[in-house]
Amino acid sequence: MVKLTQIDDETQAQFEEKPASTSIVDSEEESESESDDEFDDDYDFENETIYDRIVALKDIIAPEQREQLVSVTETIKSTVNATLNNGGKFLWTLTSSALLLGVPLALAILSETQLQEMEKDLSLQQSAQDVLAPGSEAAFSEKK
Repeated sequence: MVKLTQIDDETQAQFEEKPASTSIVDSEEESESESDDEFDDDYDFENETIYDRIVALKDIIAPEQREQLVSVTETIKSTVNATLNNGGKFLWTLTSSALLLGVPLALAILSETQLQEMEKDLSLQQSAQDVLAPGSEAAFSEKK
């Protein structure tokens, strides 16, 4: 990495007066700081995701423990998958049975109640006619 700096006349005179041995030390310090800067440039901490951090944690956990964790998670995953699959099949069976058996039953009950209401209305109409027309033959036949 190259840093550009503007050198004034006063500072240029100071660099010319320094012995050669100090310039080697300065160049080593600059190379160390450059290598630190290169490391900082290689990895961007601000854009690090949670997934990147979790992946970095895999080196902390021993391989045997990682295998156990993987087996436990696979077992849980397969159990949840089987439960949801069987639950879906059960709900499908329940709803289709309710539709095939319940809807015709509900329609039959509805038609039966309508028929009973119609019979009740007819009997009320018959009694209303008897009250309105007391001299009719039906009224005489009932009294005898």
